[in-house]
Amino acid sequence: MLIGARTVKTGLAVATTLFICNVFSIEPASFAAITAVVNMQPSVSKSINNAWEQIGVHLLAIVFSLIMGLLFGTNPIFIGTTVVFLIIFCNWIGWPNGIVMGIVSIIFILDSPRETFLIHALSRSLSIFVGLGVALLINRILAPPRYKSKFMSTLNDLVQLTSKYFLESLNTFIHAGNFTYYQRPDPQEQQNLLDEVTNLYEHAREEMTMDDHPPFIERLLEICRGFIERGESINQMTAQRVTRRRESYSPEELQEITAEFKEILDILSLGYEKLAGLIDSLSSGVTEKKGSGSYTEDIGYWESFDRAIDDWNRKVCGVFYLRALMEVSVVATELRWANRRTINLLNMINKQSEKKLKKSV
Repeated sequence: MLIGARTVKTGLAVATTLFICNVFSIEPASFAAITAVVNMQPSVSKSINNAWEQIGVHLLAIVFSLIMGLLFGTNPIFIGTTVVFLIIFCNWIGWPNGIVMGIVSIIFILDSPRETFLIHALSRSLSIFVGLGVALLINRILAPPRYKSKFMSTLNDLVQLTSKYFLESLNTFIHAGNFTYYQRPDPQEQQNLLDEVTNLYEHAREEMTMDDHPPFIERLLEICRGFIERGESINQMTAQRVTRRRESYSPEELQEITAEFKEILDILSLGYEKLAGLIDSLSSGVTEKKGSGSYTEDIGYWESFDRAIDDWNRKVCGVFYLRALMEVSVVATELRWANRRTINLLNMINKQSEKKLKKSV
């Protein structure tokens, strides 16, 4: 079993804290060690971003505890009341992440003997800050890898790989009339990369801020997952279509495609080109974190597709027609899904770019 960086950090923090307390006779050392464990952070960015919040929450907890203990006493009711005050105040000033740490400090301090409250409270406050200081120092010096940078560097690779798989599935279906045999491609490479990037994202989330636009990232991961699943579905239909045509037609008949069906395939081919352009813009937007304008769905394109389906519907019938209609309809639905999702992401990038531009002005 591999030992993680946080495991090493926690053990080192406890040992260091206890050593310092023993050298300088700071009691109780156990409180200091517990504080070090509670304040241990999983990543560099989180420890840096939360450092002042951790210090501030502990200071508030100590001040509230000293006031409550000196004025009212240290019974369970007053301890609970102090905890309530701390929670309300921390939420009000925007320090929600440090509440648990502050509660631990309140319990440590207000659990002091009533007769010698001030002496014990100050001693315990000192031990709390020793543990906090050691935790902050080790968090800063000894830290796990920066997951965020690795995640961002592989995210665009995922977009390119999965979108390429989806586009190739579309293109293959459109030109499947020329195939006698077809071997479905295995999307395992795309799935492995998706799993890797998703796992990285779970670790990187703690390092991210609102400027990284987490909702956009989650939708981007969703469309990548959709590219794989829907591309696989189209490839499966393509394989069935090629097999059905091979078993039902002679070699000469395989080359024959009605003018109406060819028009539908030509329209799908145009849709493929439009989607490829949108995906190129999305890939650039993810890399450069910069929008390229507002996008809307091409309603006229889908109206032309509907007209082509109507023309085909008036001239053909039978089982093979129904199967082909079903397959074309599914492919068109997947194409429209990809268009809408990609346009939505492009508009999210553009919106975020406009917000950043307004802030900089």
